[in-house]
Parts: sequence; structure tokens; C-alpha cells
Amino acid sequence: MHKQKFLSPFFKIDSISWFLSKNRGYSMAPEVSKEYNRSKMLAWQIHCYGGLEELKLSKTVRVPYIKGPNDVMIQISASSVNPIDVLMMGGYGSVFLNKARQVEACSFSEILEFPLVLGRDFAGRVVAKGLGVGHDVSIGDEVWGALPPHQQGCHAEFVRVNKSLVHRKPRTLSLLESASIPYAAMTAWSALKVTGGLCLSPPKGKRVLILGGSGGVGTAALQLLKAWGAQVVTTCRADAVPLLESFGADCVIDYTHTDAEKQIREEGKYNIILDAAGLGADAGPKYADCLKDINISKFITLRSPLLRNVDDYGVVAGTMKNIADLFVTNVKTGIMSKSSTVRWGFFLPLSDAIREITTLVEEGKMCPAIEK
Repeated sequence: MHKQKFLSPFFKIDSISWFLSKNRGYSMAPEVSKEYNRSKMLAWQIHCYGGLEELKLSKTVRVPYIKGPNDVMIQISASSVNPIDVLMMGGYGSVFLNKARQVEACSFSEILEFPLVLGRDFAGRVVAKGLGVGHDVSIGDEVWGALPPHQQGCHAEFVRVNKSLVHRKPRTLSLLESASIPYAAMTAWSALKVTGGLCLSPPKGKRVLILGGSGGVGTAALQLLKAWGAQVVTTCRADAVPLLESFGADCVIDYTHTDAEKQIREEGKYNIILDAAGLGADAGPKYADCLKDINISKFITLRSPLLRNVDDYGVVAGTMKNIADLFVTNVKTGIMSKSSTVRWGFFLPLSDAIREITTLVEEGKMCPAIEK
């Protein structure tokens, strides 16, 4: 199965309107669709951490409202399910994410996250917006975007989003197709541009190895790198080879082949190795010899212990353990002596990311890979 993401047209919704109460603490009236007029909505929620049995469809969830001038209200047409949603259902990252909620709310008191709506990326229509949004988006615009994990998600009929995380969707994609891209693509963009330093060093001509190129992040990373002019070698199962070749990979290696590791090394040394297969930082030593010497090369994994350490040890002790873990991993690999490093990559909610991804999709340089 190539794609680590499954789409569902969440709700086939007719034009819906909403009435903003004058007593909700926002003195300047936001711009609201004339057709938006309801107070309850459907949403998938969990009321405690656990397995899939905790996920319930509620029909009486209060519709979110415009709280500040930069808020945008989206009527969800489609959303997707990412691995992070499954992990969060089981409580992964709850300590760290609750601290993030406290910081965002400027509160010293603990904030109860339940009932919690999951879902990170969305596509839909703008039905209301604060006065600070300006002309970035207009009422009725079809938009897409992704939410950071500490915020209420978009497996619901409506979601409130900061304007920096909303962008008009590409004209070349349907709403359903649009919902498959933002979170995975922004994760890949953040890992490469920020963690990988490609925002400072031009990616054109650089050699990159993607481990696990057929998943959501892997396919997005491959397309981004090719759009930026990089040379890309990637691994996947045999059945995904045609897909990655169609995205322009310079070399696709079937990792189930007995000579796969030899083939990876025969392709040469790399400026960046992106672990999109979930191997973790412990795989760094295995691929240390594949990184270019004296070139500030990086092994970047998207499977880090950062949130788990904070869950297990608390914010302060967990942060110290994260620093120690990353340092020890780099020392063990021995790659620091070659001016290389092992790094952890993450999703970052950056407006530059969704803007560039939108442009690349409209130019035909990125497209969704939806299996079903």
C-alpha cells in the first residue's frame, strides 16, 4: 500500500450559515456568510485516550466561533487521516501538547483537552473571518491548510483556523484531492527546508536519499526536491517503483531486494538522508558512511523521541533527555568528525510552506498520490 493516508469526503454539506452571538467577547463584528446559521455540528471526538473504540461521532458539538481578528472559519468538505492522528488517540504527546495549549491560552492552569477532535489537514470553504484577515481569503473561497497538533482538529463540519495556516487551494485540484496533501507536504517541507537547512543552502544539484519514498511524506519530499532541482534516490517496495519513477526520482531501489544496501551506496554519497520510513535516529550509524564528508551533511529522521520523552519525564526532565539523546546519537554515529549530524524533523505550521506548496501544485510540479 503506497499511501499512508486515506481520504473520506467528510460531509457532503449544502450551503450552511452561522450566527455570531453579540455576547461572545469579540467587540468588532467579523465578516460572516449570510447563509451560515447553526450552532451545532457533527464531529468525531475522543473523550479519553485509548484505542479506536474511543472514537465517537457526536451530533451536538458546538460550532466554533471567531475569537480574534486573525481567525478564519472553515466549512470542511474533506479531511484526511494521518499517522499522528492514530498516535494522538492513544495519548502520544499529550504532556507536551497540553503545555502548548496552556502557552497559546496564556494560562497557568491545566487545560482539559477533552473532548478532543483529531484531524490535521483540511479542504473546505470560508464561511466567516475576523477583520484582521483582510483580503488574504474571502467568504466563499475554497481553501486548504493544516493545523498544528495542539489545536482542535478538522474531523468535523467546521474548524477555526489562524489566517497564516489557510491558503486558497490550488485551482487544479478538487476539494477531495486537496485534503490529501497539506500535513504530509508541510512535514516534508519543514524537514528539508528548516531541519535540513535548504532554506539557507540552495537545494539545486544536491544529492538526497529518501528512505521510504512511497508514503505520504516520502512522495511529497520527492516532488519538492525534484521541483527544487535536487538529485533524488529513494527506496520503496517493488509495487511502488512505478509511482516514484512517475514523480521523477533519479533512482528507485526496492528495499526488499537482497542487494538494496549495496545499491544505495553504489549511487554515491548524499548531502541529506531523509528517513521517511520511521527507522529512527538509531539508523543513523547504519547510513553514516553514505553521507558526504566535510559537507555539513545530515541524516534527518521523522521518528524522534521528543514527545515521548516529555510524556515520560515531564517538560523539564524530558527536554534535558532530548538534548542528551540527540547528543549521544551524534557521538555514537561518529559522523560529527565528518562535519555531519543526525537531526530530528517535524511538522512546522509555517505559512511559507503552504504558500510554496500551493504554487508548486498549480504549476504541475506536485500532485496527490491517493490510493483510495
